[in-house]
Amino acid sequence: MDWVSILGKVSIWIILLPLFIALIGVNKIKLDSRLILVVVLIGTIPQVLNPFLRNTSILTLLYNIYTPLEFVFYWILFKNKIRDRKFQSVFYGIFLLFGCISLYIISRNSLTDRFVTVWVVINNVFQLLMVCLCLLTYYYEDELDLNIFEPFFWYLLAITLYASCTVVFYSLWDYVKAQGGRTSVLNLIHHVFNIILYILFSVGLSLDIWLLNKRDNAK
Repeated sequence: MDWVSILGKVSIWIILLPLFIALIGVNKIKLDSRLILVVVLIGTIPQVLNPFLRNTSILTLLYNIYTPLEFVFYWILFKNKIRDRKFQSVFYGIFLLFGCISLYIISRNSLTDRFVTVWVVINNVFQLLMVCLCLLTYYYEDELDLNIFEPFFWYLLAITLYASCTVVFYSLWDYVKAQGGRTSVLNLIHHVFNIILYILFSVGLSLDIWLLNKRDNAK
């Protein structure tokens, strides 16, 4: 078994780590962590079923459904951080634009026949845009604090790294396959960033639970 295969298996099952951590403290974690939990829950279904339903229309449909659902919950996560009306208007514009693009993609593609990579690329480009708007908000509003002791810091870092990788990965994927090239290097890189995503989610969720337990013990 080569490194790509090993990392591929780790990449599939690593999603259970933040899921178990979040479920342990599901009654205590804050809204940010609950939104991340929902994203993880939605992603767990196709991820865990991947080894058993590979190359089936059901798995393809599940992965395609995951794309817009992921966007919606990330949008809510970032939207909750925005107070400036101008930035809020941009956020609503992003939601509307992604919705229109999604309807067009759905009308032009069968969601059970193939995994729509362009939808994923657009989704992650919008995620990076929302990250930028969120960081601008933190920059302009001095009362907002973003540090390593805040769970949101780890969620922001995780989304930024993974979205950046995913945009490049799926932008090159179809081209490399069309040229008859090997995709093992691309797979390796994507597996690594997928693992990093869920590890960083786990750090944020663990920190949230720890901080809440600390506050409870201090009472």
